[in-house]
Amino acid sequence: MDRAKTIEDIRLIPETIGEAGIEKDLTVSPDAMASILADKDLSVEESFHIHYEVKRRKENLHAGVDVRGRVRTNCSRCLGPMTHEVDLHLESEYVPAPPEMQGELEAQRTSPDTGYYRRELLLGQYIVSELVLSLPIIYTCGEGCRGLCPQCGANLNEGPCTCAAAPDPRFQVLAQLKNKH
Repeated sequence: MDRAKTIEDIRLIPETIGEAGIEKDLTVSPDAMASILADKDLSVEESFHIHYEVKRRKENLHAGVDVRGRVRTNCSRCLGPMTHEVDLHLESEYVPAPPEMQGELEAQRTSPDTGYYRRELLLGQYIVSELVLSLPIIYTCGEGCRGLCPQCGANLNEGPCTCAAAPDPRFQVLAQLKNKH
C-alpha cells in the first residue's frame, strides 16, 4: 500500500493505462486529510484509505474509487464527542476533452458521472471534491439524539432535566379560567 502526501497527487497518464487497467491502494496521512477537509471542527486521527481502479474502454477511462476513514467532531445537538465514518464509493467515466474545452477540466464537470482528460487524468481532484461534498452539513451522534435543554443546558440523552416545564403561553387563558372555579 502506497502512502500519498495528498489526494491531489493522484494523477494518471492515460497512455500508460493498458487493457488490464490500473488498481492501487493508498494511505493518506491524518495531517494531509485535515488540510483537505479544512474544517476546524473536524479532526482526523487516523489515516484514510483509498482504493481505486481505472479501466480502459477504448479512449474512455472508467474510474471506481473507494474512500474510507473517520473524522472526529462534536454532535450539533448535544455537543458530545462523536465519530463520523466516511465510506464513499465513486464511479466516473472519463472522456477525452474536446479541443474547444479550455481551462481546468475538473471545474467543467457537469455531473459526478462524467469527467474529462487531456494528457493527465486528475483523479485526485475528483476524489477531493466528491469527498468534501459527501460530508454532512450537520453532524449528529444519532437519529434519536435529544440534544440539550434550552433552559438549563442538560444533555437530554442522559435523562430528563430538572427544569419545570414552562407552560405554553397559548393556554394561559384556559389556566386562568380553571383557577376561577
